[in-house]
Amino acid sequence: MVIPVRTRGTTEFQGKYPEEQFQFYFRQHWIRLFMPFARMILITAIIATMGYFLVELSFASGTGSRHIVIIMILLIFAIVQLEFLIHFYNHCLYMVVVTDRRIHRIKKTLFITDDQQSIDLWVIQDIVKSQHGIIQNTLRFGSLRVEAQESLLRLHFIPQVGKKYEELMHLREKARHWYIQHQSAHPSGSAPHPTT
Repeated sequence: MVIPVRTRGTTEFQGKYPEEQFQFYFRQHWIRLFMPFARMILITAIIATMGYFLVELSFASGTGSRHIVIIMILLIFAIVQLEFLIHFYNHCLYMVVVTDRRIHRIKKTLFITDDQQSIDLWVIQDIVKSQHGIIQNTLRFGSLRVEAQESLLRLHFIPQVGKKYEELMHLREKARHWYIQHQSAHPSGSAPHPTT
């Protein structure tokens, strides 16, 4: 998912410098949610089957024990649904934001993690795209390894990875061109702020 061009440059987010112009953002591919979703469906089907047999066929003797079993089944059902909901929220809270100046990886979880890693576009030495297997090539997702002088940024499960790779290469060249112009105009070495 890529932000349309009409909204570029106007979006604010945590860690963004005022001089940076927002370009696009993306989250991990939906395939990342497939296994938690499949597990939720499978366990829900098992719970529903168990509930049917325990209630309708009266495997639990007595009304009191039947109510206890039903409460336990409902509790397990609620835990399974909550687990998937946490996976879903974590998926939504993990994103990569690209500006004309930097790549920001914002990694949050619902309760525990709040990390952000940023890398300047003009210091990137190499961007490596990888797609392995039939599933990744068919669904067009993969990984990017962004290498700079002293840092490495690994991005996994990127949707439309080929398109993102091309956009990042283009933005890197624009940032390098701006940086060279800035250095020749300001040889004092002040921090660059590309806005074009």
